[in-house]
Amino acid sequence: MAYLTCPSCLSLQMVGDENDSYQCYGCYATVRFFACPWCGFTQTVMANWDRFTCSQCESKHELPKRWTYGTSVKAGRVEGTGRA
Repeated sequence: MAYLTCPSCLSLQMVGDENDSYQCYGCYATVRFFACPWCGFTQTVMANWDRFTCSQCESKHELPKRWTYGTSVKAGRVEGTGRA
């Protein structure tokens, strides 16, 4: 199990390692996982965001319009929380 932080309400969540998304128990937001293309830092991002700022290297990135389970990052690899 991975213990992740919701990027919306910053509450801790317990998520299965193989999940590619989850719904926050506190604010009911849908959260996905994305690896920064520049530094590789894996972080939580809101599913409804168009772009985000990497919390490690401060680079800004567009999020994909379509996410499939096969290409998504899994919860067990998440290292931090992205910023809008």
